Amino acid sequence: MPVHMAKRESDTVGPYNRMSASQANTYLSCPRLWFYQKVYRFKMPQIPVLFVGRAVEEAICNVLRESPGFIAANAGQYVVGSSPYSDDGQPLSGKDYVWPSMGLMPFLPGERPQSKTELEAWALERCRIHLPPALERMRLEWEKDERKAGDWSEVDPGRCLAMVESGLRFHLEEVERCFESDGGPNKEAWRRGERPSWPAPDGFPHEPFVGGHPLRGEGSVSWTEAWELARPWFVDPSAPKFTMNAIHPEHWFQGEYDLVYRWSGTPMIVDLKASVGANDRSGDYVEQLKMYAMLWYVTHNREETVGGLQIWYLGHPSIKTVPVPSVEEMSVIEEEMKTLWDELKDSTPSLIDCPPEPRAMRGFSPGGLPIEAPSTTRCEGCDWRAVCPGGEGQDGPRLEASVQLPSFNQRTSLQEIGSLNPRATVRGELFSVGYVKDNIPLKMTMKQGGNTAHIQVVSTANADGEPTVAVPAMKGAKVLLKDAIFTINWKGEIVLKMDPFSRLEADEDPDVESFDLFDFQAKHNVGGTVVYTYEKSGVGKNGKAWSRRGLMLMDHTGACKVEGWSDDWNSQYDMLEMGDVVVLANVGLDAWASEVRCDYTRNSRLQIIERVDRSAA
Repeated sequence: MPVHMAKRESDTVGPYNRMSASQANTYLSCPRLWFYQKVYRFKMPQIPVLFVGRAVEEAICNVLRESPGFIAANAGQYVVGSSPYSDDGQPLSGKDYVWPSMGLMPFLPGERPQSKTELEAWALERCRIHLPPALERMRLEWEKDERKAGDWSEVDPGRCLAMVESGLRFHLEEVERCFESDGGPNKEAWRRGERPSWPAPDGFPHEPFVGGHPLRGEGSVSWTEAWELARPWFVDPSAPKFTMNAIHPEHWFQGEYDLVYRWSGTPMIVDLKASVGANDRSGDYVEQLKMYAMLWYVTHNREETVGGLQIWYLGHPSIKTVPVPSVEEMSVIEEEMKTLWDELKDSTPSLIDCPPEPRAMRGFSPGGLPIEAPSTTRCEGCDWRAVCPGGEGQDGPRLEASVQLPSFNQRTSLQEIGSLNPRATVRGELFSVGYVKDNIPLKMTMKQGGNTAHIQVVSTANADGEPTVAVPAMKGAKVLLKDAIFTINWKGEIVLKMDPFSRLEADEDPDVESFDLFDFQAKHNVGGTVVYTYEKSGVGKNGKAWSRRGLMLMDHTGACKVEGWSDDWNSQYDMLEMGDVVVLANVGLDAWASEVRCDYTRNSRLQIIERVDRSAA
């Protein structure tokens, strides 16, 4: 099976703390780079090419999901609609839910493609229908991204279409091999309507077909049957995001395959790359596939190994074959990844534990072919060079413990970012229950003596999948709200937000320590180095436009986002550049999971203390 889900009863790692191939490769390229992006959560500039790759893969998968035995080449893009999955990615039963392909009528045998040429013509016409909406969806996502960079007008739809066509031609080579092999060893089982536990997405439910597959034939396999038999597994575009992973039986590693071909009886994993392959990352792709080979092996009771590993470079149409590691080599990979998880995930490493020690650059020509390494260093192209000691930055404190701000009568004491804690455990009684959705209260009010606070349920399930509201929400109920996020709204009212790390339960243990509502520190002063600034905007449900601004701030103890409404920032925001040293006074706190954020309001203040050298500007 290409999907191997976590077992909740034995998963002590959780979905937010697993190792992945991308994380491992990032750490191995530079420990400090991994720390900045995974611990401090620095987000690199989001250039259009990152979104183009997703659009190309989406278009390919949408064509693979369809069938020339059901869908005409010039049909609309929504002939096969969304498939029904639960929130955790489990496919829902075809007995209880309508799957999109169940209502399709098969073409007569003579109306289906009779050759590879006809099949290719059908597939290429389908990709011309699916790519434009996929590109538009990605453009809209890019537009909304707070770290968007570059210019979408530079995206060449013709080049994107060429990459999709290349991917489908590579797939058709597999279809042809299946045809020449008379369907492979699973032909008769497929004709009888049998289905693997996780079939390739085709719009039908996962249960077997009663009375045989509707496109089944007799005798030698047809081209349409070869298309159906050769269809690889891939992430169904209908499935909820981040649910189609293969998770290590011990839960500390996970990966998501692009394509898995199984028609020959021996699985082959394919990694799709909408690129030329002529840069250092091509080395990471090879290591990633080796890790995926290990993951397949351990998630199949250490009994089944993959028969092939391939990288499809769609920007320079070519297939790179990666040697499949032996069982002994996979054991070494597994041990190395577990050691890395112990170092990085079992407990969070410190900044000192992740030094700026990048490995040498590797050279590759188009198609991912190794060549002599370039003379450039990894630091030269790093997004965080201006704040990293490997470049022009430093790890030590940039500010004293207190600073004298212009027009302030007294020095302002600063808190270290690493010491900020927005979470509070509060006991009291429910005073009112407001908005309820699916029998779960999302807004409540808690009373503590003469004081009140709003409870806002942002997540109805915690990190373990259990309900965050674990008590009947009734007025007068004595409750204990654990690890809520203590915030202040624009009216100055206390709001206790519940995310996946919070829980509302009955107050049955008087020994649990809790805060008085008005004893919790609501406002803070922080300072440090500006890593980057960002802006985002949109239109609210009420039809009114909104705009927010923010920055990523780092000191010698940690990093956090500081964000507020655009109109609330003072004029100094427009002067900021990466590397400036600033103070932000009178900010509130917010959080999501382990990420701490600061809220900038009209009562906050931004002050530039030290400006980065602008001589090169």
